[in-house]
Amino acid sequence: MQTSRFSELFEGYLANTLTPKEMLELERLIADEQNDAQLRQLIGREFKSDPVTGEQLDAEDNWLQGLEQQVLQTIQQPKSAKIISFHSKWIRLVGAIVLLAGLGLTIHYLINQDVSAPKQATVLPGGNKATIKLDDGTQVDLSESQSEIVLGQKLAYADGSLVQGLAAENVSQQNMVIDVPKGGTYKIALPDGTKVWLNADSRLRYIVDRTAETRILELEGEAYFEVAHRYRSKGREKILQPFVVRTPGQTIKVLGTSFNVTAYSGEPDRTTLVEGKVELSLPDGSNKQYLKPNQQATIRGRTITIADVESLGYISWKEGTFNFSDESLEIILNQVARWYDIDVEFEEANLKKLKFEGIIPRYENLETLLKTLEKTGDVRFERKGKLLHVRKK
Repeated sequence: MQTSRFSELFEGYLANTLTPKEMLELERLIADEQNDAQLRQLIGREFKSDPVTGEQLDAEDNWLQGLEQQVLQTIQQPKSAKIISFHSKWIRLVGAIVLLAGLGLTIHYLINQDVSAPKQATVLPGGNKATIKLDDGTQVDLSESQSEIVLGQKLAYADGSLVQGLAAENVSQQNMVIDVPKGGTYKIALPDGTKVWLNADSRLRYIVDRTAETRILELEGEAYFEVAHRYRSKGREKILQPFVVRTPGQTIKVLGTSFNVTAYSGEPDRTTLVEGKVELSLPDGSNKQYLKPNQQATIRGRTITIADVESLGYISWKEGTFNFSDESLEIILNQVARWYDIDVEFEEANLKKLKFEGIIPRYENLETLLKTLEKTGDVRFERKGKLLHVRKK
C-alpha cells in the first residue's frame, strides 16, 4: 500500500468526493491492521490542523464527546428518519473514526494512543477455510494458506500447486460440493472462467454436464459471481450458453454478469445485481422477474420484491468489510455469527428489529466490532465462550 494513496483517499472522503469504487478501496485499506498507525496520524493531523479545533481538542472533552455522539446517533437512526448531514468536515472526520475504522475507540484514543501497544486478542475473525466433497465420497480440506481453488482436469490452487489428496485423480467428470464452514471464505475459479466467492457457512454444488445446454450451480448460503461468457455450437451457429444458480427459494438465470446471492436458512433470499442482466423466478419457474444493475430482489415465500440499491455495499464482504444499510440487528448478528463462528442469543425479541447503518472491517477481532455496535445502539453484549448474549442497555 502506498502511503500517498491512503492519504489521497482519506482526503477525498473528508471532502465527500469519493466514487463508490474509491470508497471500497479506502475501506479495504482501513480494514488492514497494518495501516492503523497511519490512520491515527491522518486523523490527528486533520484535527490539529485548525487552530480553533486544536484548542478545543486539548481543552474540551465535552466538545469531542458531543461530536462523536452526534455521529453515533446518525448511524443509529433508520433511513426514514431525519438524520444529520455529513457535510461538515469535522462530522465526516469523526465519521471516519466511527464508521470506517470500526475500532470501537474514542477520538482521544485514536489520536493519542501509543501505536506500538499490542492489541488484546479475543475471538478472531474468519479466514480461508473450505472442504471439497466429490461424488465418489472423496473429501479434502483445502489449504488455509491459499485463498482460491481452480477447477479443471485436476484440482489446483491459483498458484498452480495441486490439492493434496487429489493430485493423482481425474476429477473433471465428477460433481462436487465446495463447503465453506462458519468462520471461512474461499474463491472458486470454474473451468469456463467464471469466478465465485463463497462467504461463511455456504455450500456450492458444481454439476458437471458438458452436453447440457445450461451451466448449473446450486447454492446454500452467500456467494458473489462474476460469470464468463461460454458458447456452444449448434450446426454453424454459436449460441451463448446460459448460466443458472439455484437456491432453495429461487432460480437465477444469467448470460454474463456480476451479482451477489444470499440464501441462508431462516432469512429471505436476496439477489443483488452489479452488472449485466439476470432473470429470476421461484423454484417452479413462476413469478418471473428481471433485474437491472443496482437492483435487488428479495424473496419471502412466494413473493418477490424488487428495490433499487447501491450494489457495491452488498458485495463489500468479499473485499473485507461489513456494510450495513438500514439493516436489522438480527441480520447483522447473523453475519457476525457466521464469520466469527459464534452463536447469538437475544434477551428480548424486539432487539432483533433495531436498525443500524455503518461500515466495519471484517478483520477486526470480535470485541472491537461489538464495542462499535454498542456505541451506535441501545444494546450491550455479554460473551461466554462461543455464546453471545444481546441485552438492552
